[in-house]
Amino acid sequence: FPGEEFCLNKVHSHMGRMLVNKRGIFRGVNGLRSITFQRLFSNGQEISIPVPWGVIAGKEWGPPDGKPWLAVHGWLDNAGTFDTLLPHFAENKRVVAIDYPGHGLSSHIPKGSSYHELESIGFFERVVKHLGWDKFSFLGHSMGGDMGCLYASVFPEKIKCLIMLDILGPALNGGDRDPDKVVAVTRKAILGKLNMERKSANATEKVYKSPEDALERLLAAAKAGNGEIPRESAKIILKRGLKANDNGYSFTRDMRMLAFTKDLNIYGMPRNFKVDLSRGLTMPHLIVKGSYGPVYDCQEHVDEVMEIYQQNSNFEFQTVEGGHHVHLTNPERVLPVIDEFLRNHSL
Repeated sequence: FPGEEFCLNKVHSHMGRMLVNKRGIFRGVNGLRSITFQRLFSNGQEISIPVPWGVIAGKEWGPPDGKPWLAVHGWLDNAGTFDTLLPHFAENKRVVAIDYPGHGLSSHIPKGSSYHELESIGFFERVVKHLGWDKFSFLGHSMGGDMGCLYASVFPEKIKCLIMLDILGPALNGGDRDPDKVVAVTRKAILGKLNMERKSANATEKVYKSPEDALERLLAAAKAGNGEIPRESAKIILKRGLKANDNGYSFTRDMRMLAFTKDLNIYGMPRNFKVDLSRGLTMPHLIVKGSYGPVYDCQEHVDEVMEIYQQNSNFEFQTVEGGHHVHLTNPERVLPVIDEFLRNHSL
C-alpha cells in the first residue's frame, strides 16, 4: 500500500487438512485462468442510512446505475474489509458495503439490547428499502456470509445471487444449540450478558496511546483467532475501526458483539432449523473458501450441509490459496473465481 496514510475515522485458523466429503465437493486450489491484476486503491463514497437508533454507515462503490449488490463484512471487522476487492469487482456494479450495526462507523444498538442472528435480516431489509432495491445480490465474508444465507433463505425472491467468502453457512457453527443443550446455553447467555453490562457500566473505555498500539492489539487478536493478517491489511480495517478521543485511541466496535458467539447468544437458533433454511437456497450460490481458513464445525455436519447445497444446480464451491481474509490480502485470487461464476450464470 505505497504512500497510504494511516488515517482514522478504525479478526479461528485451524484447518489442518482440506475437507473432502464423499462426493469430492471440496476441491483443491482452483485452477481458473489467471488474470493480470493491478491493485486499485479507491476510497469509495461514504454513505449513511438512518435507522431508529442512529445510522448504518458504509461505502458505496461503482456506477449508480450498476447492478445492485449488498456487501457485509465479518465479525468485529467493518466495510473496509472489501477495500482491495471492490475497486475491481464494482466496475459495472453498484456495491454498498455496510458497517454492520456495532461495527465501524455504524451506531451501536440501544443500551440493554442484544445482537442476534435473526435481527440481521431486519437490518438488511432496512438498508435495501432505503436504497429502493426490490432485487439485489449479496456478498458476505464470514459472519456477513452467514447472515446473507439467512436473508436469502427468508427472502429468496429478492436475492439474485449469493456469494459467501470463507464461510460455509450458519448451520455449520457447532452443536451448542442442539436440543439437549438449549437450556444450559440459554442460562449461560443470560448471565453472561448481564455480567457484561455490569462490567461495562463500571469500566472505562480501553484507550491506546497511539494508532500503532491499537494496530498491535488487532494483529495479536487476529493471530489468536481466525489467523494472522498482514499489517497493511489490518491498517485498512483500522481506518473505520479506530476513533480518536481525549486520551488516545479506542476501537469503535460495540463490546456487546463479543457476546455474539454460539455459547453466549441468547437467541441462538437450533441447528436443525438452520439446516432446513439451507434447503431454500435455489439462486446462484457461490462459496469461495480460503485453503487454510477456519471451519467451525465437524466433518459430519459439513458433509450434510454441503450435500444440501449440491441439490441446488446453481451452487458452486471453489477453494483459493489463503487464509480467512484472503479476499482482503489477495483479492487477485478471489476475483477471477467470482467473475467466472457470474459469467457462467449471466449475472
